[in-house]
Amino acid sequence: MLKRLGPRMNPILGLCFALIVFLTSVFGSYVLSLFIPLLLFNAHKRWRIIADRAIAFWFFIPTTILQYFFGTSFKITGDPIEIDKPALVLMNHRTRLDWMYYWGALLKMNPWLLVSSKIALKAELKYLPGAGVGMAGNQFIFLKRNMNEDKIALDKAIDYFANIGYDYQILFFPEGTDKSERTTKKSNDYAKKNGLPELKYVIYPRSAGLVHLIRRMREHNYISCIYNVTVAYPENTVQSEIDLVLKGIAPSKVHFNIERIDRTSIPRQESDIAKWINEYGF
Repeated sequence: MLKRLGPRMNPILGLCFALIVFLTSVFGSYVLSLFIPLLLFNAHKRWRIIADRAIAFWFFIPTTILQYFFGTSFKITGDPIEIDKPALVLMNHRTRLDWMYYWGALLKMNPWLLVSSKIALKAELKYLPGAGVGMAGNQFIFLKRNMNEDKIALDKAIDYFANIGYDYQILFFPEGTDKSERTTKKSNDYAKKNGLPELKYVIYPRSAGLVHLIRRMREHNYISCIYNVTVAYPENTVQSEIDLVLKGIAPSKVHFNIERIDRTSIPRQESDIAKWINEYGF
């Protein structure tokens, strides 16, 4: 649809996209807040049923706009993600908006995966008006890139998911940040310092948080497998939300390749896990 409207309409569509996402997230957060009293009565399972489904429904909004107004298409190859088993989803972080495009992939595979999907994100995002409340209500994991604090956040999240008894697939970005010129330089400097090859399409992962997360999930028997997801943009790469909102530019195609790795293939020792993460190329 975007191509039919012409490039002059791009900024208008971008601003409309931002306005719709903002207003619907604020309204949705208000509706969701009406059910918070359930937590006062320790009805966490009922709260999760409502919150997971309400926010999954909201995920349809940005995904639908991307598909039908910006013309973004999603292609998925490889193994399917199983909705009825707890798992860890590891994905390369090519742009700042990979997590949003991931919703489009889930919607295409199985819309119910939007209900069972959780994401580990930067802590700053929880302060976004409207959307931040929704992310918190959906029990997203907010990380501060401080290992002492992030360990606590990861432990609380996995303890909660395991105790509540629902199977979630947790999206985690091992690289910790998107691939930009600055982060690529840091990755190359790290490679040079440690005698490693420079990476062209990804940056070297930060393994400490991921190793801790895997260990905690194992302690609760809350991991059936790891999904190694590679996201790629065959035609145009839109690096940030600035390009999407102010310029009205979205990727025309987003390709996700999914590889299922059974938990029996994951090393047991933490030192071996860290080495395995680097060698596997997450």
